[in-house]
Amino acid sequence: MSTITIGSVNCRGLSETVKRIDIFTKYKDLYDITILVDTHSTSEKEKQWLHEWGYVGKFSSYSSKSRGVAILFKNTFEFKIHEETIDLMGNFIILDITIQDYRITLAAIYGPNNDDPVFFENIKHKISRYSNSSIVVAGDWNVVQDYDMDTLHYRSENNPQSKAKIHEVMHELDLLDIWRQQHPFDNRYSWRGPNHKQSRLDYFMITSDIEAFVVSSDIGISYRSDHSPVLINLRFSSQIRGKGTWKFNNSLLRETEFIEKVKGDIKTVIEEYESDPSIDIETEDKQFNISYQLLWDMIKMKVRGSAISFSSFQKKEGNKKEKDLLYKISLLDEKLLENNLPSVYQEREGMELELKILREKMLKGIITRAKARWQVEGEKGSNYFCNLEKKHYTEKIIPKLILEDETEITDPSSIRNEQKQFYKKLYTSCKPLLLETHRDTFLQHDNPFITKPNEEETQNPTSRGYLRVTCGAVSATCNCARVLDT
Repeated sequence: MSTITIGSVNCRGLSETVKRIDIFTKYKDLYDITILVDTHSTSEKEKQWLHEWGYVGKFSSYSSKSRGVAILFKNTFEFKIHEETIDLMGNFIILDITIQDYRITLAAIYGPNNDDPVFFENIKHKISRYSNSSIVVAGDWNVVQDYDMDTLHYRSENNPQSKAKIHEVMHELDLLDIWRQQHPFDNRYSWRGPNHKQSRLDYFMITSDIEAFVVSSDIGISYRSDHSPVLINLRFSSQIRGKGTWKFNNSLLRETEFIEKVKGDIKTVIEEYESDPSIDIETEDKQFNISYQLLWDMIKMKVRGSAISFSSFQKKEGNKKEKDLLYKISLLDEKLLENNLPSVYQEREGMELELKILREKMLKGIITRAKARWQVEGEKGSNYFCNLEKKHYTEKIIPKLILEDETEITDPSSIRNEQKQFYKKLYTSCKPLLLETHRDTFLQHDNPFITKPNEEETQNPTSRGYLRVTCGAVSATCNCARVLDT
């Protein structure tokens, strides 16, 4: 089943290049649509940031010191943006968008810190102008829904007028807080502040008509920010995407173990196909049982297998370590709900620092592969490298198939069965099978496709009983020659 994951996080500024690439990389792996709030983006930097992201994206920029919102897409699903509303003050983006044949209004917002109900009234009017029945709004609202359930160690309720206005907007647009719907009794928070204050300021609002599409919703673990990401998983379609193409991860060339493995692979292939193993490769030209082109292909195939195996192991170990760190951080977050010991905060900060170091190590390989180092060092990458990762994976699925009788099918199983029957019919011979009479006719002496034996071959007993058959399209010396036992 095809699930679309939408994640939202207040990243507290992305002006620092390494942090920005790290955040892009992390959430690109996690979400199909990433909403970033408080980006500190500027209109002059939008094009560069979009190149670093590598896919489609929309920015609402303000300054390099404050505000900024972005909606970033991956090409793992079909979507089409029909219209957009982008705030010049860096507080919201509203898109009229179709996702897998389902049209919705998608909005990303960064609510004001002060009590400003007019802001949310304005958001309501801008969302309403698209007239879509389905709406998804996410971001940092800077307002909690329930003071008792969504705050910890607060002395007073903040922004009460904005809260009342949001409840009014929810009623008029038929919006619901999906995380609270699915977790009615949980006390979890998306923001941690001074004096051990915590609150749930980040959340998704959706219309009730798409509640059934929400597989799950969650609050993630914060990384490089005092805000935790929030996410929902939506299932609009059941199409299955095909596999991607393999590309060599050249960051492996920094690994001594991998280099030694490749040297051993090359030696193994040469030993397997050399004509005379006694000849020293370093002093003499070796002869092989296969062509040099085929030998080179065999070496590449062997190295490819080793690269996949080595990368897979490295990724598995890195993911395991990252998962363990995230689990330990989540346990510490639970401890912070029970008590506010400074030692727990210090331990959590140490865990987050360890996670940051681990991810930055992983990031080095990504920077190398994507040539993002040029961006880090202040140079501009070519369009080739900037677009290297922009392959349209949506082409790897067939969402709809029209048959010869104009019947339209969308069920994945039916589509795969039709594909199977089509190619089965295409590669099935429409002529009758070769019969014995055909064999007798083919072997007659007047058949022009048979090279007749000369007088010497006729008199030679060792050649009797055999005929040489050649390809009719070329000469008798063609490599297609075959010997048939008569």
